[in-house]
Amino acid sequence: MQQFLENKQEEFHKQLNDGISEFLLEQMDETFYAFALDCNIYEQGEINFCFNTIDEWEKTKIRYGEYNEEELLETKYNSGDWEKYQGFETIYLFDDWVEEEEDIEYCLNWLCEQMILFLDTSIFQAIPKTEDFKILVYDHDTDVTSSQERFEDFSDIELFKIKS
Repeated sequence: MQQFLENKQEEFHKQLNDGISEFLLEQMDETFYAFALDCNIYEQGEINFCFNTIDEWEKTKIRYGEYNEEELLETKYNSGDWEKYQGFETIYLFDDWVEEEEDIEYCLNWLCEQMILFLDTSIFQAIPKTEDFKILVYDHDTDVTSSQERFEDFSDIELFKIKS
């Protein structure tokens, strides 16, 4: 898995940069508070690129008004609740299903490492972001706080933390 993903790194970054670059051309008036890689790794390494804006979050918050603070935090960073820019681009890392849990975990960790590298790109700099912008990487069927827990193994940058 390690060698395979190392060989995919350049292609992944090209797809990431091109996808975001094209997306931003169409969304020039938006400011984003979060970007997520919402993954279904077992399904051919499916990675959905997702953004959300404060305006969209305000609409979602109204819909979930009865939620407590912790539930709202989970919803705020769960791209499954982001309607407007959920999955604006989808890529697949593999030609087949990934069945081994350790391969899925390795792949999610690899994606976190790629997001750290992404911070140094001009495309990342070009994203219109809020001051407290966040980047998340998680498997679609897990709690979004798993992203923060995963990133803690690689970085203590606030950009990856959704809870203090």
